[in-house]
Amino acid sequence: MDKKTIKEAEIKRYNPTLLAKVKSGQITLQEAYNIMMSDIMGVKEMKGRGSKSNKTSFKTEFDIVQKRYKPSLEEWIERLKDQFPYTYTKHIKD
Repeated sequence: MDKKTIKEAEIKRYNPTLLAKVKSGQITLQEAYNIMMSDIMGVKEMKGRGSKSNKTSFKTEFDIVQKRYKPSLEEWIERLKDQFPYTYTKHIKD
């Protein structure tokens, strides 16, 4: 069984009128599922799994590493050589 049929079965078991709204096109299946889960869990709003994001930029990660380990320029170059063993010679001059 795919996720869609599982969600439909759960919604139908919990609230058949909610499933009727999905079938008529008033709300989407995911919205109905979120409404059902928020009622079950007793929360105001139910968000999907992808609603949280902890992505950071390369610059932020670079700053974190620089502040935490305080590597010298030579150490950075050595790590770059380790990471890119075949391409570093075009871009990094010793």
